Amino acid sequence: MNLITFADTKLADLHRQVTNEMERRARIATTGHDPAAIIFGNEMAKRTVVVAAAGNHSLLLIGPPNCGKTMMRAVALELGLSQTFEARPCPCGHRNNPRQDCSCTVRQIERQVRNFPQADVTVEMVLPAERERRTPGTTLTDMRRQTEDKTDHPSLDLDDVSRTLLSTAVRDVGLDPDQQRRAIAVARTIANLDRQEQIGVSHLMEAINYRSLRF
Repeated sequence: MNLITFADTKLADLHRQVTNEMERRARIATTGHDPAAIIFGNEMAKRTVVVAAAGNHSLLLIGPPNCGKTMMRAVALELGLSQTFEARPCPCGHRNNPRQDCSCTVRQIERQVRNFPQADVTVEMVLPAERERRTPGTTLTDMRRQTEDKTDHPSLDLDDVSRTLLSTAVRDVGLDPDQQRRAIAVARTIANLDRQEQIGVSHLMEAINYRSLRF
């Protein structure tokens, strides 16, 4: 028996089991409720779910415990997006959390970041402030309407200004060729959500901001 193949098969089975269990729990947690309305604050994260679902892009949600990652995953499932991942920003989960100190070392955090799943769209979720708990914000109905109202223009061409912006991003933030490809594809989806045929600077800039996080 090929032990490497055996190990890969076991890991794939385990990943499938974990994914199925997370989806099951997400559906149970939101039974009879609007899963987006349960999530307070995190409007940027809701926006990224709309973008990911509209273009069928993979999505990575990063955040501390109890910030709403599992609920947001349920929202993504409701919108037809199955390729959604969750991760903590560090082993303890509290890096950049103003309400609780992080106990992780730099090496532990670096190891955690290296193990993040690769995704087209990455967003960091936060624990909502008390004032944000008074209203639900964007609902699932709102998000579904946005994805359904998009256009389907296919062109990935960039105008001169957008190409300059991409070149600057490659130089300043180190976008590799795969990240460039992902950013342009996501920018195409954002332009379609705006019902624009041409990818604009604002679309590309938003897509670049969704690149994989580095701490």
